[in-house]
Amino acid sequence: MATISYFDDQGRYRCHALLDESFVIGRVESCHVALVDDLVSREHARIDRDPDGRFRIRDLGSRNKTHVNGQQISETLLTNGDMIRIGHALFEFLDGTGLNGEVGDMSFLTPDRVDPPDTQWVKMAEPVSLPATRLAAISMLTSDGGYPARTDEILSAGLGRLMALMQAERGFVALRGESKRELRLVAQRGFDKSAGGGVTPVSETFALSAMLQSVGGRYPTTGKFDAKQGFAAAGLVAPIWQQKSPVGVVYVDRPTNPKAFTEQEVSEMIAAGAHLGVAMTEASERLSRNSIAASANWLATVRRLQLAMTAPPATSTTFDVSVKLQAGRIRCGDFCDVMPDGKDRLYLLLTDAGGHGVAGMAQGYGIRSAIRTALTLEGERPHPARLMSSVNRTLGTRSARQLVLCSLVCLDLDEGKISYINAGCPPPLLLTGPGRLVTLDQPALVLGIDAQYEYEVTQVDLPSAFRLICHSDGLCDLTNAAGEVWGTQGIHDLLLEPDAFATPVEVNTKLTEAADRHRSGKGFDDDALIVSVSHG
Repeated sequence: MATISYFDDQGRYRCHALLDESFVIGRVESCHVALVDDLVSREHARIDRDPDGRFRIRDLGSRNKTHVNGQQISETLLTNGDMIRIGHALFEFLDGTGLNGEVGDMSFLTPDRVDPPDTQWVKMAEPVSLPATRLAAISMLTSDGGYPARTDEILSAGLGRLMALMQAERGFVALRGESKRELRLVAQRGFDKSAGGGVTPVSETFALSAMLQSVGGRYPTTGKFDAKQGFAAAGLVAPIWQQKSPVGVVYVDRPTNPKAFTEQEVSEMIAAGAHLGVAMTEASERLSRNSIAASANWLATVRRLQLAMTAPPATSTTFDVSVKLQAGRIRCGDFCDVMPDGKDRLYLLLTDAGGHGVAGMAQGYGIRSAIRTALTLEGERPHPARLMSSVNRTLGTRSARQLVLCSLVCLDLDEGKISYINAGCPPPLLLTGPGRLVTLDQPALVLGIDAQYEYEVTQVDLPSAFRLICHSDGLCDLTNAAGEVWGTQGIHDLLLEPDAFATPVEVNTKLTEAADRHRSGKGFDDDALIVSVSHG
């Protein structure tokens, strides 16, 4: 269900479902949301549902205009997580598809070595003295979270609410990386690069100083800022704290609005960073101690659906296939389908609906059914790109779509080609011989995000003998008790060993044994599915 949410003048969190065909925001009481703000016109903006189920916002000729992610618009389609500024109010738009998945790189950080001009730093003070209404609003940043909730889900939801509270148009959350001066992006809003240009950059030094020096900061302090410097008009940053240690940063800014943040808002950011850290700790403890029992019914239902969709790999005299599933204790939903098409052609579909529950499994089943049906029809063999694009157009018009990841691979011995489309899953891996590994990387949009997106097939020559390995992200994202991720490099190093060019059963066994060594007794949080295919 699509919603818009914001904090009102009293610091109360408000959320409205977009149930009507048109939803009006303005100053008069007849509007769905009536704002007491001189910058807001009587009927300022309207959100309409298009025939395809997506939502479009239109400015209704207002004097002070409508902005989405810091950009002035006359009308535009809304996407999940968009921030809408109307007067002084910031609204967060959510369409119900969730905010997980890839959030991009951190190229918007400039490699400068100085702070932006007119920067103020505030040391962490305990306790942070703030009005009760603002502290109550900060406590709402991570409320109403889904269950079971992961760290990235909590931080992404908290970021959107924090931006609405701070009247900020962009923001990101990053956690400490492997090195002291490295940040790993977890969530972002408003930093997507447009087709016609880039984004207003963020000072790397400003972002890192918050974590390295345990301080909160803002710029400018005078209400004036030199736009020629290239940075956003006004910015705020604070460390995220866990057990009295900074583990990351939360940053928000106003790229076009010159209204400066106040010193009190620096204190509020510091409190927000501490609150996000507590929420992360609680989520981790909840997942490790209680989530299995508390979500037993949820997990059991999804697992039953998963098993119903999972069939033994089809037998083939040409290809040898082995499937191995390591069941997740918190999230599940990975399944595959192996579909021979004649003697010398085989299709492989890997689907990852983990974390999306029954709705995700239903969408995964729809994807699998559409592809299997197309392959069984008489006549011309379906082209994978046309097939995926057709499925995408169907899913893209559904308001309840989920971000289900999948990969479609076609092995064709007649043509001597492997064709593949990778819509969000880790890249398939092709062993062309002992110690010779090819990563079949082809980043494409997850199905259902953009109904107009057209998929393209990537092809690679197949040798006479090969091993194909496909896996879900539960394998490469596997962590041990110390929180260390196994990662794709660990998988690659294993497959480059001379004895890895083996039968599919042996390849899967080798991978699962190595995964067991890495996790050192810690369970799989998410499903880890491995599908290996060999010929020759």
